Amino acid sequence: MTKTRADHIPTMKDVAQRANVSLGTVSRIVNGNDTVAPELRQHVEAVIRELGYRPNVSARTMRTRRTHAIGIIVTDLRQPVAAVLVAQASEIARRHGFAPIVGDFQNDAEAEDRLLRFMAERSVDGLVLTISSDEDKTLLDRLEGMGIPVVLWERDTAGRFPSVRTDHRAGARMAGEALRQRGRRQVLLVAGHEQTWTGREQVAGIQEGLGEGIALDVVHTGRFDAGALQAALRDSHPVDAVVANVHDIPAVLGAVAEAGLACPRDLSVISIGDDPFLAICHPPVSAVVLPSRQVATEAAGMLLQRLDPKARFAAASDRPLMPGFANRNSV
Repeated sequence: MTKTRADHIPTMKDVAQRANVSLGTVSRIVNGNDTVAPELRQHVEAVIRELGYRPNVSARTMRTRRTHAIGIIVTDLRQPVAAVLVAQASEIARRHGFAPIVGDFQNDAEAEDRLLRFMAERSVDGLVLTISSDEDKTLLDRLEGMGIPVVLWERDTAGRFPSVRTDHRAGARMAGEALRQRGRRQVLLVAGHEQTWTGREQVAGIQEGLGEGIALDVVHTGRFDAGALQAALRDSHPVDAVVANVHDIPAVLGAVAEAGLACPRDLSVISIGDDPFLAICHPPVSAVVLPSRQVATEAAGMLLQRLDPKARFAAASDRPLMPGFANRNSV
């Protein structure tokens, strides 16, 4: 059998000679062709490991025009919900032979533009992502112009791109109903941006849940401003309830404590999105429980199905996915 020198980089030809198979057989195995018998595949893969052969990724990319990498983009990786989305989508991508390339833009349009350019330069095979605005035609044209499969999560482009979404209206409605039953009258909602499905649906949902006669103040923001809440607590008609995204809850509770108030005695706090730390707060914080793992699973599956039509994934939901509500002591 052929032996490779210590300074020789093993080639596909070396593998074929050592395994006593054709070059075409090695090529089919390296490129994931499933027409090779399992026993022969195992034999050749053992030789590949023995020789330390590594496929020429650059050459294969030029030949197949595939990098076997997908881009995964969220608004802010520091957010608990975003972390769940990224972790789940990345796991599914790796399981199916794709390398995840992850990024965030933290509500900065210029950073978002650079990130999309980076993904294009790396020739990712597809994107699963959120975007800063699902109403920005220029941004949507930019995505379309990339010429690769794109799946959105938590955004709605009226059918222009496939998407997987949470029913944020239903979740916010649950929060509003809980506050109405508690008798709260002045509610502050820290919602997502007005230019996104999430922000629009949160506002509509909480209005439905609160009903008539309850004041609602909405702050659209990517990051909560504790000073705004402190001012609202000192107002002549101070807020008696705050609904905010889970990553803003520590700042909310800090502002409440600084004002010398207690929850739920003086005001209610509800988180949009759940996290283990909410259950051990004092008191535990009520939360709209988002189906983030399911959103990520369906979005990643939808993208991979488009990249590999032979793959089999559970069908994605046609309707937004339903959240739950964890009613703890903070309402």
